[in-house]
Amino acid sequence: MERLKRLFRGEISERTSRILKIIAVVVLLLMLFIIAISRVRGTTMSTVRDSYNNFFSSVGGGGGYPYQVNSSNIKKVDVLNGDIYILYNDRSVALDGSAKEIRSFDHSFATPALSMSPDRALIYDRGGNRFRVENRTESLYEGTTGKGEDIITASIGKKGNIALGTLSGSATSRLTVWNSTYDKKQFVWNCSDYSITSTALSENGKYVAVSVMGAKDGDTYSKIYVFDFEYSDPVSETEYPGTAMLAVNFTDNDTVVGVGDNKIAFLKNLKKNTEIDYGTSSLSTFAFSPNGRTILVLAEYGSQNHQLLRCYTEGGRSAFEEPYDVFIKTVYASDSRISVLTSDYIDIYGLGGTRRRAREAGSSAILAFTNGRTSYSYEMGVIQKTSRMKDQPEHPEPKE
Repeated sequence: MERLKRLFRGEISERTSRILKIIAVVVLLLMLFIIAISRVRGTTMSTVRDSYNNFFSSVGGGGGYPYQVNSSNIKKVDVLNGDIYILYNDRSVALDGSAKEIRSFDHSFATPALSMSPDRALIYDRGGNRFRVENRTESLYEGTTGKGEDIITASIGKKGNIALGTLSGSATSRLTVWNSTYDKKQFVWNCSDYSITSTALSENGKYVAVSVMGAKDGDTYSKIYVFDFEYSDPVSETEYPGTAMLAVNFTDNDTVVGVGDNKIAFLKNLKKNTEIDYGTSSLSTFAFSPNGRTILVLAEYGSQNHQLLRCYTEGGRSAFEEPYDVFIKTVYASDSRISVLTSDYIDIYGLGGTRRRAREAGSSAILAFTNGRTSYSYEMGVIQKTSRMKDQPEHPEPKE
């Protein structure tokens, strides 16, 4: 009997050994595959670690959607590298497709604000001097600005570098760009006469665009500056009298778009300016797609019940327009979808203007967005997957 026990224990040991060897081989192959992909696509090592950690942390599912949230504590909901990312007043959370919390990081920012790239999030304390860079599983860097340099606005580029617009004791405002490893300042510009309103970084990590605002003879005006990090003087300086330039973005490495309160402007080859006035319409809201599209919602004659959804290509050409006779609450753009939340339903568009079937939206819906091919809505107290409506809303199908 004792011999049989020893043989049985030996059999289990050999079987366990074989299983462990198989697991080790699978993990090795997985890591080799991730590293190979990173070399082909230029993925950063932090993203490789992120993918490795996420592979193991996502084993086992969450409770599924709808996912309960405390809406009074939420600042923003977005998508980060395939996860749903939630910025609360006191922490940030990443959820996978099963609503499992991949990770949660606390923060103590008084007024947290957020800028996103496809695989990193920049959280900063607006009006304070602290900031943090995260991916879906790790806190990559925590930093502070100098004394008296409170953060006005900030952005993070696809390369991972960050641009901070701050107040400054030696100037009206200051632009500081940090490299993607956050151990070196790539560029510093002291702005003596204007307040910085927004910043943007090019996809190749070589340029920064910044919008500023000032006043002349009692009238508001804005400027957009574009800088190459290798030179102190700007590549271009373009003025927009009578316009409040709200945000800038790189649609590609050579084109900057500026969204203003009464016009949109495109700087082709970083300097050739083309402006499109809104005419009798006013800007309600807007969004930038990760692949360079710019989406505006314009209220005709200021009426919230007569609105126009307009999408521009990377080069500034109108991709499509769609009129709405219901109030558009928000618009969200991924790299392949545009989500339009109205007071009654959600429309999902392709970037060429093809509309999918409408989705249901609760009366308390705050944001509609897509993660891959899945549509979600953030409503008061819950994030949930949206379902298709049985009947289409009555408005015409857009043309390609």
